[in-house]
Amino acid sequence: MLKLYLNAFIIVSMVMKNIFKIHYIIFLFLLVIQSTSLKAEIVKPTFKQSFSLNGVVNSPADVELSSDGTKIFFSAFHENILYQYTLTTPFDISTLDTSSEVQLDLTAGDDDIGSATQGHAFNNDGTKVFAISSNGTLNAHTLTSPYDLSNLSQVADDGINWRTAFSAGDGDVRPHDITFNNDGTKMYLTDTGNVSIGDGGVVEYDLSTPYDTSTASFVNELVVSDKLSLYENGFEFDDDGTRLYVTDSHISGNANHKIAVYKLSKPFHTSSATFVGSITNFFDASGSTGTPLGLSFSSDGMKLYQVTYTNTGAGALDMVYEYNLSCPYGIVICETDSITNVGAQVEFAKHVIQQNTSTVFKRFEWIRRNEGKNNLNSNNINLNIYNPVLSSLKKQLKSTFTDSAIISIGLNEKKYSQVSLVEKKNKKNKNWSYWSHGDISFGRKGDTATSKPKEIKVSGLMFGADKKINNNKFVGAAIRFGKGEIESISPGGIELDTESLTLNLYSTIPVNNNSNLNALFGVSLLRIDQLLSNEITGERNGKQAFAALNLQSKDSYGNFNIRPTGKFEFGVTQFSEYTDFGTSSTNSQDTYDSLTFKTGNIAAGFKFDNLIDINDGRLSRNGSLEYIRDLTSNIDYKFKNHSDNVLVTKTVETHSIHNIKGNLGFEILYENGYTFALNYERFQGLDYSSHQDSIFFKFGHIREEDSEFAFNYKPLQNNQMELSYVKDVKGFDVKVSSNYSMVSQIPDYGANLEISNKF
Repeated sequence: MLKLYLNAFIIVSMVMKNIFKIHYIIFLFLLVIQSTSLKAEIVKPTFKQSFSLNGVVNSPADVELSSDGTKIFFSAFHENILYQYTLTTPFDISTLDTSSEVQLDLTAGDDDIGSATQGHAFNNDGTKVFAISSNGTLNAHTLTSPYDLSNLSQVADDGINWRTAFSAGDGDVRPHDITFNNDGTKMYLTDTGNVSIGDGGVVEYDLSTPYDTSTASFVNELVVSDKLSLYENGFEFDDDGTRLYVTDSHISGNANHKIAVYKLSKPFHTSSATFVGSITNFFDASGSTGTPLGLSFSSDGMKLYQVTYTNTGAGALDMVYEYNLSCPYGIVICETDSITNVGAQVEFAKHVIQQNTSTVFKRFEWIRRNEGKNNLNSNNINLNIYNPVLSSLKKQLKSTFTDSAIISIGLNEKKYSQVSLVEKKNKKNKNWSYWSHGDISFGRKGDTATSKPKEIKVSGLMFGADKKINNNKFVGAAIRFGKGEIESISPGGIELDTESLTLNLYSTIPVNNNSNLNALFGVSLLRIDQLLSNEITGERNGKQAFAALNLQSKDSYGNFNIRPTGKFEFGVTQFSEYTDFGTSSTNSQDTYDSLTFKTGNIAAGFKFDNLIDINDGRLSRNGSLEYIRDLTSNIDYKFKNHSDNVLVTKTVETHSIHNIKGNLGFEILYENGYTFALNYERFQGLDYSSHQDSIFFKFGHIREEDSEFAFNYKPLQNNQMELSYVKDVKGFDVKVSSNYSMVSQIPDYGANLEISNKF
């Protein structure tokens, strides 16, 4: 039987490989066509609106927004004040409430900033704010509440004159803005430099203690004045530090006003920067000639904000502008949110492994609870899942099963493949047992410093067979078909449509009289369709191998048979290279290198079950609670954009290292052959906001006669209900059924006729 399953998987793999090959050829053809039509055009912001700061902020030098977009902050060049205002609609400057004003006097207290306040910046969680002046003084405050200047305390002067303390450039740094990397281990200042020699740039420092400027050491100065017009002021990084934006405020006229864009092949390392282009005179939507200074982005990178001021500091040109971007941080070039994208692909690979191991280990638990029985069949699940691949596997799957089982695969007018596994009586050989299991999973992965939150929806169907070698030893194989969606929760976010096909080989071996060691080895074929704005923009294939060990104790405690358990899981996944075409609106095209990465976790906890007799059967109440330590390290990947052809290395950070998983469910086994099981499982990350909910279920009946009258519920196919009658006619099963959908606005009332052979 094991050989038959291996043969089945080889056939399935060949079919999937051919399907993937056809898709890949088509995809290459589209790549050639699209590459010829896609030009590296300059991407510009689109003006949305402006808000006059005249009489509100005198000569604004910089602008920042809180992470949730409900507050906006300005530094005033002539007043040496930080201003805080509320936006009643997040990220919408037209809703700026001038009555909500909060002022922070940067000249008060022991750390007097002096004069000519320029840029300001917050730390990663908004609990510290920093301001810099052109005379080299840095002012810092700790905030009691994030992004709230109304309640704060001053940080002691770092004792550094940032204009003269470090030998950057010509040794005279004229600071005009400040920012940090995501973890505060690096600080950056813009340097207008010596105008006569044009050495202005962005200065990089290392901080041995995060956000402690007194621990700074000079690293590098990126000269940008050769691309601008000598007056470098505001600057910002994108969210992962691979793009740098620098403003030019040359006072000779707005024809010289620019934003220069640099690409960093190593995130937040200015020494790896490459100039990719600039935009000129874009900000002035109203025809004014104000001087642009600071700039900022919304947290999702889809909006740009810039302030302008007049030389007098009190004119009508003290403004803040708001622009829409066609893609995250889309100035000069467009790139998709690659970290969120690749992060979602990694989550998909991890999920495939987790769902397979979780389901197989539930089979181990079922065997343990019923190890005294000779017949360990636990199948007869009838599910419908959207998976066109299944229909092409009908002939191959038939050849893999003995006359003890029947597979029926049908295709209705809605292109849903129906998979049914029905157990037949087999009086000749009771050593092999057949089982099936369905699962539905949904959840959310919260955001990290560089990755946007994601919604996850996955369903799958697994069926397998195992054989009792002796009293306590089993070997078996199982195949799982999975399909899912992973969607980024952000404007301009991506969506992944995923498919997986997995072969699992498993065994349980007695360690001693009190415990068993359960082992699992699996291989998977993976398929990812990437969508942006409902358009398929990329296709990626993958393969993986994984193994898992589970120590299962027979010793139990209490009425609910509490048993300690431990598990180890390890997998290797390889994704192919692929091209993300983007859309016509984003004008982007990113090419990703192939990616190989390792995932794993170790878990410890306990399981419980309570088996009681009920009328005509037995009821098992079961569950588990585990602590899971994610062993997956940060994953580096490489890609380049068609506009600049700069190969960039980015990192997908480990999401949640510490996690808790709980499971609770029941199973009813009736003497008449009917069985029903339902389990709810919760996976909760403790480090970041993330969770995943899964439902595992079984429902069926082992036929004892030549005919069957049944009612089936199909949650994976629009909550369809099926009423069916099956009759054995001279070795053939004739099935008549009708369907009704509780979800579809146009219910399917069609009738189906299926004829299958007992092969």
